[in-house]
Amino acid sequence: MKILFLLSSLEPAGSETYCVSLADQWRGLHEIFWISDRLHYGQSYTSLPIHQKALPGGVVNTFRVAAFIRRYQIDLVHSHSRRAHWVAAQAAALTRIPHIATVHQPPPVHFFSRRFPCLGQAAIAIDEAVRQRLLQGLRWPSEKIHLIRNGVDLSRFVPTAKVPSNLKRVALVGRLTGGRWEAFQFFLEVLQRSIQTLPPARYQILGRIPQERQQALMRQMSLVRSRVAPSTVEMMGYVPEIGTALRDCDGVIAGGRSALEAMACAKPVILMGEGGVLGLCRAELWGEALRTNMGDHLEVKNFDGVRLERALRELLTNEPAAAQAGRWARAQVERDFDLRAVARGVDALYRRVLEKRP
Repeated sequence: MKILFLLSSLEPAGSETYCVSLADQWRGLHEIFWISDRLHYGQSYTSLPIHQKALPGGVVNTFRVAAFIRRYQIDLVHSHSRRAHWVAAQAAALTRIPHIATVHQPPPVHFFSRRFPCLGQAAIAIDEAVRQRLLQGLRWPSEKIHLIRNGVDLSRFVPTAKVPSNLKRVALVGRLTGGRWEAFQFFLEVLQRSIQTLPPARYQILGRIPQERQQALMRQMSLVRSRVAPSTVEMMGYVPEIGTALRDCDGVIAGGRSALEAMACAKPVILMGEGGVLGLCRAELWGEALRTNMGDHLEVKNFDGVRLERALRELLTNEPAAAQAGRWARAQVERDFDLRAVARGVDALYRRVLEKRP
């Protein structure tokens, strides 16, 4: 089957990693083609400004994508962002092929999104919060919404023994853009406010720093470091092999896919996403973690400083409980996020949609 992944990536993000994971799992089964603004993991792709609004850029993109579909005889187009959904819906209609949309975050609800949801023959929701928004906000038929979670390659993200060190090492993982910039700033505020009650630790920030914020962040970090000593805060920048980077961590602060990958490594994870803080990931939080993509999709944002401080203290002072939380987390990822099962689910959806093609 020839599949076109249509994205509007300007930076490495969860939607692109999602596509890369599926493509790797389907190697030899499907032929994957890529169109996006930019891609970051070595794929061969066609660059189009898919991030542009519908008029006029989206219309131009539609005809270019339709021409690509005809040229390469694509069987199905699979889109992964709001702007990509719009272009994919029009191009699929022009070329008479099926369109599937994976919705990676709850979409905004307004007249245009309700009138033209552009979700194709089937929409994949990665969590219950997304599914609920599609169902109630966009009034999309329930039979067209399929809950299929993110997939994690459990052969790439594996538990490993860490090298002992004097200071515990905690990694905050995620790109420092959009809502994650707000979460990062919140973390720095809580750390400075609570540092006197926490054991010294080595904090490492793993994520791409936007060019326009680098100078201001350098000045901010100089002040933060002086306030949190003897703890340290290091800016590590973008790290392509996150599993290797997490090997010697004692704990991780993350949301979304980054949290899942850390959990697959059996690391205790403080769930903090774009929507706020859930806390140290354990059984009592798992329902909310599943529903909100590990803290990314809270309906009402909840950046609770007390909750984050409490989770940091437990992570740094209660080593047996933290280790148990890490082992438990690995088991949940094996059960709910195994890439092999996710890839089978998406492939089965492709085949059902193609069978119904007139």
